Amino acid sequence: MASRQRTWLSPLNAVVLTQFLSAFADNLNFFLIVGMVKRQGVENPDTTVAYIQIAFLCAYVLLAPVVGAFADKKAKSHVLLIGNLLKAAGIALLLLGLPPALCYLFVGIGAVAYSPAKYGILTELTSTEDELLRANAKVEGSTILAILLGTVAGGFLAQNSDLPAILVCLAVFLISLAMTLLVPARGGDASIRYGVEARQFLRDAGTLFRNSRSRFSLIGTGSFWLTAAVLRIALIAWLPLNLGITDTDQQSMMIGITAIGVVASAFITPRWVPAGKLHRAFYFGLLMVAMVMSAAFTNTLWLTIALLFLIGLFGGIFVIPLNTMLQEEGKSLIGAGKTIAVQNFSENVLTVSGLTIYLTLSEMGISVNGSVIGTGVVLLLFILFLSTQLGQIRTGKKVVDR
Repeated sequence: MASRQRTWLSPLNAVVLTQFLSAFADNLNFFLIVGMVKRQGVENPDTTVAYIQIAFLCAYVLLAPVVGAFADKKAKSHVLLIGNLLKAAGIALLLLGLPPALCYLFVGIGAVAYSPAKYGILTELTSTEDELLRANAKVEGSTILAILLGTVAGGFLAQNSDLPAILVCLAVFLISLAMTLLVPARGGDASIRYGVEARQFLRDAGTLFRNSRSRFSLIGTGSFWLTAAVLRIALIAWLPLNLGITDTDQQSMMIGITAIGVVASAFITPRWVPAGKLHRAFYFGLLMVAMVMSAAFTNTLWLTIALLFLIGLFGGIFVIPLNTMLQEEGKSLIGAGKTIAVQNFSENVLTVSGLTIYLTLSEMGISVNGSVIGTGVVLLLFILFLSTQLGQIRTGKKVVDR
């Protein structure tokens, strides 16, 4: 019994649990914002939500030069705690009646502080590529399960009133904060100086992009999250038009189907894309493109559900190995925390660009279906570029361009 208890309370499981709770609250918060915008009666609620999402992501772009150094300088468990505290503060600001975009920006500041520590600590708790791959699968699987449950819970709680969703979201962030106390505090590098590291940030990004394996991963994961962010916003407008689904709770359940696919991918990935064969993720990126493009041409409920599930499944098998590849390379090249900060920066620059393109297409009068097809084309272009890099990745060459 004591042995089982020690296994359940292992540092890795503590990280997985605190990440689950934090991601649950993050996604509950998103649909809380959607519900608030719809009740305000704005003319284009999906456009307004897209702008609020951009405000959240701007925190990742602006703070990227220092948050990686922060995660490497401090004990990563303490950084997780601080990130959750900032997220909770952002939600609490909603109780004061402040604009949702401002509150969501504050949550974004907490999220950008949290993220490098969340992934960086995995390299401290594992010792081999296989262990790291399985740890990533656990974190990604639990994160997407949290996205699923948080999405559904947010849709139901935000359907009629703001206050219940705000209070539940705040409570979950605080519980996640408490769970970080179970993660051991391993000292960071006290010699790190933020000013120096901020100036070093662009050089660090250049180092990762010159390395073939980390470049492959950065471009792959960035294209994945660009697609995911645009699809989440597009579905808010697409579901009423194509399937007649207008209620927030039903929309959240449909969007959650993609999350179910990613949860399934966490169990499949170690078998289909094992350690030493991480380049195989590329082929599942191609399948994800096919599913995204197909989704724009259906108005049948059961087929939409199947396609959303497959987008999540193939997307998860695509992104989990790429995260593993990046963490493995980045830890030795520039440090774990700074690697995730560069990843966050590149992913969110691409995501903000994708959302901006989506908003531009919407304002030009392009249909939602056309915007989804456009997103699929952008993803395809990234995948085609990765195909030019696949040869040296497959052979295991860690090429650094001069």
